[in-house]
Amino acid sequence: MKEQIAKIFLESLIYSKRMLTSAISVILFIIGIAFIISPLFMISQSYTWTSGLVIITVAILSIYIRKKGASMKTSNRVYYLSALLLQGVAFVLEILPVGAVMVFATSPTERSIKVYSYFNILHVGYANFSPLLTGILTILSILLGVGALFKFKKAAELKKAIFICSIISLLFSITPLFLFGTIGMTAASYAVFGAIFLSICLQAVANRQA
Repeated sequence: MKEQIAKIFLESLIYSKRMLTSAISVILFIIGIAFIISPLFMISQSYTWTSGLVIITVAILSIYIRKKGASMKTSNRVYYLSALLLQGVAFVLEILPVGAVMVFATSPTERSIKVYSYFNILHVGYANFSPLLTGILTILSILLGVGALFKFKKAAELKKAIFICSIISLLFSITPLFLFGTIGMTAASYAVFGAIFLSICLQAVANRQA
């Protein structure tokens, strides 16, 4: 009786894990579609469709690997590679002049809003360090992540460092929302936040299963 209960419990866990993986793939696919069609509704954010293509590619790759019955080790690498690709999506959006907002007071009652790259040092001159720090941490996560991917089985400490780095980057990416309100964010900056957040989720899955 105990053996049957243990078997049922184990099968339930395996099924739940498989369903969770499928759900993540579906969510990625939906987000990718949303990014692709976003320029139809937000003309000023026309670059965001590029991130949609990458996210959909990640989702399709994940589904393909799972249907082929890949080993757990291979799946972990795919999860981690997908996490790196999402960091790459964030990096591309950070480079483009579509995400980092600057608000200038042209008169006591008027404000002028300009949008720049995350790596534009103009933000630093106005004591807004969060875009640049987000960009630097994204680059660091990608570079270290590539190293961790090649030494996947022996890179536990490195993967932990990348995970922490990604979390800090995520916090900096959303800081303008709390400092300046919704005016401090664009569709692209929300996309950066989303890409980094999904990357963290995939890193967590890969690190937990490794």
